[in-house]
Amino acid sequence: MGGIVIATQGCAILEGTDSTNEERLCVPGAYVFCRCADRTPGTKLCKEDAKSFDACTTNDRGECAGGEIDDPRTNEPIPPDQTPDPDDKDPPGTGNALDSCPGKSTAVQPGVDIKLEGDTTTATADRKGRQGACAVGAGAGDHIYRLIPSGSGSLDVKVQGSDGLDPVAYVRTTCEDEASQVSCGPQSANKVAQFKLNVTTGKEYYLVIDGASATAGKYVANLKLTTGSFCGDGKVDPNEACDDGNKVEDDGCSNDCKKVNGNPTSGGSCPGHPVHVWTGQTATGTGSTNSYGNAWNAPSQLCDVNGTNNFQDHVYEVTPHATGNLVVTISAPPVGTLPNLMLAARRTCTTATSATNNMCANNGSAGTGETMTFSVTKDTKVYVAVDGGGATNNKGDYSISFKLQ
Repeated sequence: MGGIVIATQGCAILEGTDSTNEERLCVPGAYVFCRCADRTPGTKLCKEDAKSFDACTTNDRGECAGGEIDDPRTNEPIPPDQTPDPDDKDPPGTGNALDSCPGKSTAVQPGVDIKLEGDTTTATADRKGRQGACAVGAGAGDHIYRLIPSGSGSLDVKVQGSDGLDPVAYVRTTCEDEASQVSCGPQSANKVAQFKLNVTTGKEYYLVIDGASATAGKYVANLKLTTGSFCGDGKVDPNEACDDGNKVEDDGCSNDCKKVNGNPTSGGSCPGHPVHVWTGQTATGTGSTNSYGNAWNAPSQLCDVNGTNNFQDHVYEVTPHATGNLVVTISAPPVGTLPNLMLAARRTCTTATSATNNMCANNGSAGTGETMTFSVTKDTKVYVAVDGGGATNNKGDYSISFKLQ
């Protein structure tokens, strides 16, 4: 038995103003009918812009033989709770699409209750979760769904097994890569596997419904996406110092979105390594100038904007979310001592002479920190560089903080 997708919310998801409907050709993440030159029916996925589509594909996820041709049904929406015309073959996403990557494509729309039903008894694939609670899926057939969220937020997944299936369920960000697993719903005494997962619009996720201890049988999976912001959605929210949309530490943004740790490529040139500063929040980070070149060759160590400084530097793009004074401080790194570094700032990243009062500090020597305080305007970016402050010992690691007062 193949999987069945049932969206229990009604047609309200298609409603909108007349102007909106005139601009939109389709619902992002939904499928429409298409016809191939050999008369085989297929489907194509509506893209996020609601005006264009992925290529027409057939039921085995193959290419459309001879290309797509005109048909009276072209671009006709395919409701997720309906099957194609009995005289047609199954569209992409049914049958063996559940057994192989990328899986059965499933649009996940905010607020829509999605019901997936299937039977893994005849499933031919055998995947397993990565080391941990979901690794017990080894030896059991499984089904895979390619989830395409059209909103960012929390996705609830609940899988109920029956007829012998003791389910486990897990999500990957790369279909064939076990190591890309980002969430796991382990087996339980009542044959329910469930979990919550933050998802981001525009990204694809692969839900694997598997059996613990080589079990197989029927399942009903219920999914629902509730929109909302979260750290890792790629959008900076209030009180976040950064959000690069991933869960990699020390790449310029921490997993809690509070610290700008690391030395990303952006720190080596303008506009710089992004930092957001909010009233009542101090954005902190650790960094280094070791891996960068000389993006800013001014001001000089004497803070002369017409002078030169040929030492390595780390550039930050700072967005203050209130008008006031920005206080920037560098101090010793977590391990070791602070080199002889200085602070400089500009109002235009590529123009040294855009610096105004108090936008430079080089008062100490190696081992002592630096602080500069200068005026900023809400949501108007400024640019800060940690630069070499002396003729020797002028590069290396540091701690840095940004706060509004």
